[in-house]
Amino acid sequence: MSDGNLEELPLKLIRIDGDTRPRVEVLEQTVDEYRRDMLKGHKFPAIKVVFDGHWYWLFDGFHRYLAARRARLEKIKARVYKGPRQKAVWWSLSVNQFHGLRRSNDDKAYLIDRAIKLRPDRSNRFIAKHLGVSDKTVIRRRGELESTAEIPQLKRLRGLDGRWRPARFAQTGIRRMREEFLQALRKESGWRREGAGYQRWDGRYVPAKRELPFNDLAGHRFSEPGRQRMEEVFDRRWEIDRMIHMALRLQDRAVMSFDRESPLYIGFDLPGFDARMDAVIGQLRSSCPYSICLHCQGSGCEACGGRGWLPQERPDPELPALPAPVMAPVEVA
Repeated sequence: MSDGNLEELPLKLIRIDGDTRPRVEVLEQTVDEYRRDMLKGHKFPAIKVVFDGHWYWLFDGFHRYLAARRARLEKIKARVYKGPRQKAVWWSLSVNQFHGLRRSNDDKAYLIDRAIKLRPDRSNRFIAKHLGVSDKTVIRRRGELESTAEIPQLKRLRGLDGRWRPARFAQTGIRRMREEFLQALRKESGWRREGAGYQRWDGRYVPAKRELPFNDLAGHRFSEPGRQRMEEVFDRRWEIDRMIHMALRLQDRAVMSFDRESPLYIGFDLPGFDARMDAVIGQLRSSCPYSICLHCQGSGCEACGGRGWLPQERPDPELPALPAPVMAPVEVA
């Protein structure tokens, strides 16, 4: 926004009914306070208007303008810009970021809705920068407006540099899905318990170097005769755990990148890929140690399939039914 011309404008030439108010409501207390200060001779910054050749459209300084009218002033100092009313509407969304009466959360939500509806083809970062708000808030609100069909769901958005890019990376549903996935992944990655013998290093869990009383992830302490065997198994548990996380990321990446309209993905069976990845992840999880077998204490038995340990989905197996003992006949003398 270039510097406009500073002028003394008659209040009767200034319009405030052009949908250029940047707030949900005008605060009467603030208007009355400004009115008293004006009557005392205090100086206020110039209001900002856009001149379309006939009318002056106010877009910054509504409280000052109303205070001047109530103080029965005839003129007010204003900075004048030339352009259509639509320019004043768009510029009104970016005012009061660093000066004047601070915007409330309701004001910010009101501005975000108006900005997205005015320019739905612009990227979330472009709108966030213009409004002075977080782009995550814009992303979330765009998804809500798209879900209720208040704005169209576009395939491409124009960014800060003016270039058009696929909108799939800016859609709220995808972003929200990714954030929820990452939060769940971080929560799932916190499987290490006190005494489990693992520590975080270089983005993964590796065996801890300090000596600890070794337990499994269910809190069971290893004991003889399978202690040495189970320590080796749980020492290498992070290898399977890391493969599970890599498979989950691959599955999530495929869902995020899939574009039904793109020639790149013609013939790509996303439901089939998703089902196969679910099977792979399930097989990996069934191969990931979680608890020692309480029946054999790690030495291997029929209940655990000879492994000595159990996955998280089956921590407490039932013992197989044993045949009833056959009593030998007793000869009576």
